[in-house]
Amino acid sequence: MLCARQAHAQALAQGNASLAVPQPVVVGSQSASGAASEPAPTSQPLSPLLNPGPRLVWNPAWPRFRAIGYGLTAASVAGALAVTFLLPYPEEPRWVGGIIADTTVRDVLRARTPGLRDGIRLASDVTLIASLLQTVVIDGILLPAIDQSWLVMWQLSLMNAQAFALNILVATLLFKTAARARPSYAECAVDRNFDPLCDSGSFASFPSSHTSTTFTAAGLTCVHHKYLPLYGGDPWDNAACASSIVLASATGLFRVVGDRHYLSDVLLGAAFGFTLGYLYPYLFHYQYGEDDDSQASNPTTVWGFVPGAQQSPYGVSVMGLF
Repeated sequence: MLCARQAHAQALAQGNASLAVPQPVVVGSQSASGAASEPAPTSQPLSPLLNPGPRLVWNPAWPRFRAIGYGLTAASVAGALAVTFLLPYPEEPRWVGGIIADTTVRDVLRARTPGLRDGIRLASDVTLIASLLQTVVIDGILLPAIDQSWLVMWQLSLMNAQAFALNILVATLLFKTAARARPSYAECAVDRNFDPLCDSGSFASFPSSHTSTTFTAAGLTCVHHKYLPLYGGDPWDNAACASSIVLASATGLFRVVGDRHYLSDVLLGAAFGFTLGYLYPYLFHYQYGEDDDSQASNPTTVWGFVPGAQQSPYGVSVMGLF
């Protein structure tokens, strides 16, 4: 009888202990051997802090291209094609010789042999192509495509297209209305073998279209990198702007050394090219988000609680933006 009472007391004690200590609940299917399988993972979306999305984002404050923008771009391209192929060069130059320091700079910098001048002109072609590749292909298409930022790619491509079309339109109109003779015009008039390009574009000196195009590219590169972290932010985006200006400046110098342009041709091309490339996107797009940019440069520290603890769906994490 005593043994039976002791066994009953032990059973009651075990029952109370089971009520006092909660047992873990295993969720999942049970195998044939009776053992419970691993808990099924809970599917939860990652916190935005852990899954930030595209790196390149078009600021909602920046106006996108609308119907009028598409129309102006198409008109710019059509105008550039029209003045290039339909507007003829005059038969005689309307402007011969240099102004201010043009003649002095030419005497100092001009390459003396035809072969060397050809090599320098080839170098100016290389720097021109490099500028276009950086602005149009790498910055405008490749990097946004890698980031899958399709809206950014489309808007950048449209801005680039309109700026380059306007550059061609302005430069070609000035070529054919000013009709300035090349620096070698006087020498070519005496000796047609003075230079291999004596008969090529003899009245297309003002302005330097190589220079205006590369400085348009430089302006676009600088303004895009100022407002979008195409290379990941400072200092790399600043370096992209600086390198584009170096390429454009080298192009202008090569055009003077190669005896295709006067210094004044290069300076004017650089001025209106960079203005087109930088000011057009700024005035019509980027300036409207400057308040947001200033806030982004001085962000407020924000703390919050996020459900989940690292890879586990249970618990809570503390995360901050600063």
